[in-house]
This record gives sequence, structure tokens and C-alpha cells, in this order.
Amino acid sequence: MRLWGCSTALVLAACAAPVQTPPAPVPVEPPVVVVEERARTAVRPVRVSNAFAAAVESGTRTMVGRPGPEYWQQRVEYRIEAELDPATARVRGEQVVVYRNNSSDTLRSVLLHLYQNAFSEGVQRVRRVPVTGGVGVNRVVVNNVEVDEGAAAAGRAGYRIDGTLMWVDLARGLIPGGSLELEIGWDFVVPPPGAPRTGHSNNEAFVVAQWYPQVAVYDDLRGWHDRPYWTNGEFYLEYGDFEVQLTVPEGWLVTATGELDNAAEVLTDDIRQRIARALAQDEIVNVVTPEDLEQGVATMREPGGQLTWRFRARDVRDFAFATSNRYLWDATRVTWQGANEAAPVLVNALYRPGASAWDEAARYMRHATAFHAERWGPYIYPHISAAEGPVGGMEYPMLVFIGGSRTPQSLYSVLSHEIAHEWWPMMVGSNETMYAWQDEGLVSYVEDLSMRDYFAGETPELATQNAYLRIAGTDIERPIMTEPDLFGIGPQYGVAVYTKPGTLLRALGAVIGEDVLHRGLREYTTRWLFRHPSPFDFFNVIEDVHGASLDWFWSPWFYDTAVLDQSIAHVRMDTTAAGARATITVEDLGDAPMPVLLRLTLADGTVMDERLPVEPWLEGAVTQTIMLDVAAAVTRVEIDPERYLPDVRRSNNVWPQP
Repeated sequence: MRLWGCSTALVLAACAAPVQTPPAPVPVEPPVVVVEERARTAVRPVRVSNAFAAAVESGTRTMVGRPGPEYWQQRVEYRIEAELDPATARVRGEQVVVYRNNSSDTLRSVLLHLYQNAFSEGVQRVRRVPVTGGVGVNRVVVNNVEVDEGAAAAGRAGYRIDGTLMWVDLARGLIPGGSLELEIGWDFVVPPPGAPRTGHSNNEAFVVAQWYPQVAVYDDLRGWHDRPYWTNGEFYLEYGDFEVQLTVPEGWLVTATGELDNAAEVLTDDIRQRIARALAQDEIVNVVTPEDLEQGVATMREPGGQLTWRFRARDVRDFAFATSNRYLWDATRVTWQGANEAAPVLVNALYRPGASAWDEAARYMRHATAFHAERWGPYIYPHISAAEGPVGGMEYPMLVFIGGSRTPQSLYSVLSHEIAHEWWPMMVGSNETMYAWQDEGLVSYVEDLSMRDYFAGETPELATQNAYLRIAGTDIERPIMTEPDLFGIGPQYGVAVYTKPGTLLRALGAVIGEDVLHRGLREYTTRWLFRHPSPFDFFNVIEDVHGASLDWFWSPWFYDTAVLDQSIAHVRMDTTAAGARATITVEDLGDAPMPVLLRLTLADGTVMDERLPVEPWLEGAVTQTIMLDVAAAVTRVEIDPERYLPDVRRSNNVWPQP
């Protein structure tokens, strides 16, 4: 990381205020800051991992937040045929996987995830889950040769299963630039309510994810990412292309990742005309109504009573689907500034009758998608769909799962949150198994922004901040960089992964400028689209856009549980020939440094905003004293009245004391 480049001069120029206030009188003398120093904990530089340092050395990564000239990434193609029996909740499937080795390494094995084995008896996990029996692997074929379970014999391939991991050992190594083909037959039971991220409700609404054997990531930082699925940490996935055929009973609507290739074979003319109308104008269209459900005309009818839905998806890291014979379906389109008007994005909301607030879901989705697209980069997929079911909130490419009845604010909030995940980690594929904050924290921050934009007067960012402050600096708090499966039982995970990083991004916007932070998030999306950024890549992008090192910010806030506690220690007024001089001393009682955002209120009603720099705290200061000429007596001094910064003790932020 680069050294921070700002001046440490004691004489301050006027700083950009975090909020708009009436202009202050021009002081007779510029404000002066006096610093008191004593020995205190030094702020350490960011601890870059050995793997990241080696990647920079080899040219796959850089220290300016861009992929290096030697960056590479593996590629996967899936062809899946599967059938769901809603009565038994069993899915049976066959898949062909083409795996391309773009690395410089020869691979002796290929690793796949069998996520449904997390619901097997005796498999290690960190959540209570329903037990279903997991995945039955019925057939494995490697390059047209069927192989057996067990260690590979000399010159012959084989496979072995260990919990949620499946290793396919190769007869001959997969050389750089080479590819192989795997065929796998499998089946499993979709878990009932109580399973994380997937499940069914009374065999009538299925939201299905982590459902097919999935090739693990092999990257430049670690090689194979062989972390088992312990049900708390989420996913790290290769990008690829999917062709999927899903067979369900007639009358069951299906929404999924990807574009529907055979709409004329599964949807009636009326339904398809309503979808076309939704794409042609901005009103909400009721694609499938209660009357359609009653009359049984939501889908086509076939001899044998089964329909096969065919989907195709490009440049996605996963595939999920939802299906029900009880779904209503609302649709509209979403556009935003700079969107391709010739190819509008379809918005779909599918929900069962009686799910409160869902009649507004399509409208909420349209706003949230446009809000995020205008700020973080275009939404690049053909549709965004939400399916109501037994999962509180979960994201997949083009599809999000949202649980049941909610208030309008709650439904908008979770929709915006999950839709924002389409940027992070769907389009920007960070490693959720190790750094859950890298998508959840970013999304928590932007969700609050969109919520405030949609619901005038709401202050969701303060609720997010308060959730962090409840345990800030206590013995149960854990650092943000903790791996998600290593948190204990309690609020530590939610704070470290969601609310604390979301709070810190808002604080960082107040420090470097919200416009700079937003440019950084957009640049991060652009540079790492369809790639695998580490936290150090994220830090470096923000610093590159900002133009200075932010080690002083990342290190204590993300790697430790230090807290911010700024206090007004002393205020004094003196009479001068020009009028009056205010002397204000601020003390830093915490170990997490931040600039000081001061607001002065004068007896004549004038409001003045001043900012004290962060550098003296980094150099060992415990107090900073600012002296400035004022036109009238100071009647109130407050640190950060807008609550941009997460100060753990606001009672000492105000003078005079309440």
C-alpha cells in the first residue's frame, strides 16, 4: 500500500463539510490546530497475504487494484437435464461439464462441491438443518470413460467423496490450455423449511439452489478452494455458461437464471402477450392472475402432464430456479440513464396469494435495479426476478429468493439488498467463503442508500450503525476479516459481515467524499467484472481512485475491533481586538482513528463546520486543539452531528453537556 499523501501541517485550510450549512463569516485569522502527543498504539499497515504478494510478483495482480497482465481464470460449461417431483421433493439430474484449464499448472484432480451433502447425517456444519440424506451420485464419466468411487488406480481415473467435497482423480493430468468432460448423474431431496438458502414450503413452492455438482474455483491465489460447505459461509464460483432443462408438472410456473428458450412450448399465448406488454411500457402487468390459477391456464397442457422448461445463461457463476403451481406473476421493465433501450430488462415478481406487500414487489424491484445500475454499473442480464418462498433472502444470477409476507419497508429493503448482490458477488465474483463482508458489507451500504431514496424520511443507515454499536468493542465482537464459518453463536457474524462494513463505508464516504467512494465502487465493478477480486484488490481500487493510501482506515477497522471515541475535552472563549476567539480541544479516546467533524453554533445563529485531520492521531496525538476567530460567542459544539462516524460514546461529543 502507498503512504498516505495528505499534509500534516498544523494550519488548516477550510475543508469540505460533510453536510450543507450556511456560510460562516470569514475569520480574521485562519484556524490553528495545536496537537498534544504521547505514546499510543500505532496504526499498522494492511497485512497483505503471502499469496497476494506472490500474485503481484508473478503479474496476476497489481497494487493499484487492477488485474495484472498475467491474470488468468478457469472456465466451465454446464449442460443439465433435471426433473422435480413436487410430491416427493426429489430432483433427479444428469449433467455434462466441460472444464477448461487456463492456468499454468497441470491438474491431477478436479474438485466439485456437493452442497446438498450438508443435509446428510453426520456431516460437519455450523447450523441446525433438516436432514434429507444429501446427494446420491449415481454415475461419473471422465472423458467418455465411466469411473468408480474410490482412489484412482494407476492409469485409471476415480472419484472420492468427503462430506460436501467430491474429488475426481484423473488418469492423466489436465495440462495448461487443455479441457476435460465430466458426466455425472445424481439425485437429492429438496429440504423442507429450515434449510439455509434453499427449500420448499409444503411441497407447493420450491426455491432450489446449490442443487447440482459444481466445479470448485481454482485460482492464482490458492489453487483449489477446498473449503467444505458448513452452511454459514456462502460461495466462491467459476464463471461459465449454462444450458438447463427442467421438467415439472404442467401448471407449475418456473423462473430461473438465464433466458427461457422455449416460451411457446410452456406458456400460453395470453401469458406471452402479457410479458411482451410488460417489456413495452412502464406499468405493472399482471402476467398470471388469481383467475388464471383458478382456470388452470398459467401454462400449456401436455399429454402425460409434464412440461420441460429450457434455459440458457451466459457469463454467470451459478444457476438457481424456483417453481410453484400457486405463483401469481407481476412484470414490468426497468430502464435507467444510459440503459440500452433496444433491449429492456424484464422485472418479474412471483408470489403466492396472501403474501402481503408483494403486489408492490415489481415496483420496488424496478426502483432498486435502476438505482444500483445508475451508480455501480449497468445491469447486464436480460431479467431480474424475485420468487417468494421459504428462504428469508438469497441471491443468484438474475434471480433472488425472498421469504413470505412483509411490511412494505421490509420487502423493499430485502429486495434491494438481494438485487444489489447482482453486482457483488454475481458480476464481481469475490470469495464469500473467506471474506463474506466483501459482498454483504458493500450491499448493506448501498441498500441503505436506495431505501432512503425510495422512502423519504427513512434513516436506515442509522439502524445499520446502531446494530454495530450494540457490540462494538465488547468481548464478543470479531474482526471483519474473520472467515464466516469461524464466528460463534450470536450477533458477531451479522455485525462483522453486514452492519459494521456497511457503516464503515458510509463513514469512509464522509472522509474521502461520497462521490469519490461511489466512483471507487463503480471502478471496482468495471475492473473486476466476471473476475475474482480479493479484499486487497478492493482496498487498492478505492485507494487508486482516492489517490492516497487508506491503510490507517482498513487496518484497525477491518483487522481489529478497535473503536472510535472522540470527545470534546475543553471549550474556551476569549475576547480579541477583532471580536472573539474560540479554543476547542478534542481528545481521541479510542484506537480507531478518524478525522474530527466539528460543528459550531454561534450566539447569532451562525453554523460553522470545521474538520480536524486524521494524521495527528496516526502520529501519536491524543488531543487536537483548534483556535479560530468567530463573529459571536460559541453556544454549542458537537462532533459529527449527522452521525457519519460510528462513535461508541456520543455523550461526550457535545458541549455544553446536556
